[in-house]
Amino acid sequence: MLGDYKTDPEGILTSVSLIDTEAETIQIVDIGSQYTFRNLARGDDDTALVLGTDGALRVIDPTTGEIVRTAPVIDAWEVPEEWQQAQPAIKVMDGMAYITEPATNELHVVDYTTGEVWKSVELPQTPNEMVVVSG
Repeated sequence: MLGDYKTDPEGILTSVSLIDTEAETIQIVDIGSQYTFRNLARGDDDTALVLGTDGALRVIDPTTGEIVRTAPVIDAWEVPEEWQQAQPAIKVMDGMAYITEPATNELHVVDYTTGEVWKSVELPQTPNEMVVVSG
């Protein structure tokens, strides 16, 4: 499992937790940037994906906790004061990460195995919530 890991009384998140339910262990990984709950995803290959406020996507090996790749995707952004406000979000399907950038009304499709931004599209509205479906 991938989860956030809050130790800061102000709620600032900079570490994630990798939880092995079989071994009943938890590994903490400092990603070196802030993030929010909308910035966590699991890759199709079980990797942990975290989008930081620096605009970079981190790919974490769930076994070792090592950040194996960091790829710039969007411009740096700030965590909004109210969690309901639009903020970048990440979802994964079929080997691609879909990342919203509310500041520019864009959606970026990223091959997280290479870090390449495959495609970016402008959206007619500011994205806030997102679900990715096939078909």
